[in-house]
Amino acid sequence: MERQPDQEHCELLIVYHPEFAAQGYPALRERVEPAFDELQSRGLLQLPQVRVREPVPAQEELVERVHADSHMRSVATSGYYEVAMLSAGSVVLGATEVAASRASNAFCFVGAAGHHASHDGFWGFCYLNDVAIAIAGLRETSDLERFAILDIDPHFGDGTRDILGSDPDVLHLNFHSGHPIGREEGANNIDFALAYDASNDRFLAQVDKAIAAALDFSPELLFVIFGHDSHRDDYGGFALGDGAYRAFAEKVRAAFPRKVCYVLSGGSNPRVARRAIGDVIQVLAGTSIYGNP
Repeated sequence: MERQPDQEHCELLIVYHPEFAAQGYPALRERVEPAFDELQSRGLLQLPQVRVREPVPAQEELVERVHADSHMRSVATSGYYEVAMLSAGSVVLGATEVAASRASNAFCFVGAAGHHASHDGFWGFCYLNDVAIAIAGLRETSDLERFAILDIDPHFGDGTRDILGSDPDVLHLNFHSGHPIGREEGANNIDFALAYDASNDRFLAQVDKAIAAALDFSPELLFVIFGHDSHRDDYGGFALGDGAYRAFAEKVRAAFPRKVCYVLSGGSNPRVARRAIGDVIQVLAGTSIYGNP
């Protein structure tokens, strides 16, 4: 894996581990290595403002602050405990580096997703709630307390809502294509329900509203749960085209030029992943975008 030498500060930290492609959940792992190779082919990994680091597994005692003992026992027998812990560690590392201003922004690859993992249950390729774990860690190791989560994976982020939905210092902006699942109460929960065949324009119009709400909330760090399963050629809801993800990243960067941590979520199509992840990371790195929308 190509890695940039450590620096005091970088514009973009990419957190990646080969185990995500080798041992990740089958529906998710086939897109990981092609997407990382795309970054190499675009020359993004050689940019001086970009750094790549490998994560280590999240600490068990931190994960246990978020999930019940019964949940941990179930994950331990799932066959995906190791890659789930490594995936959570990816998000912890990215968020920690952004919080400490050693990176302006981060993009965290994973081998198992997180937003369907609740305090005591999991489904949908999600075993540990990586963002909730990262927030728990930041509240112990930094002076950050106030967070926003912008989840554009088209499946309802019920696990995140279960764990953080009642937290007054967390704003949960949740896109989905269907009926809400789980708790809806909480002053800072905003859902954006779109039709299953939602177009780029419809999606991006709602993104503008979500970003406005995030700006009003004034978070100290913004998490973006980034699922490209919303593409018309992937398995999830919505019918987005390639250009939607570039336009989304540009809108987020215009409003939040720093203190943003992207977390990979749903999606399986390698071609979609190469384009979507490549475009997002190119925006985050501050370089020009090529290719047709």
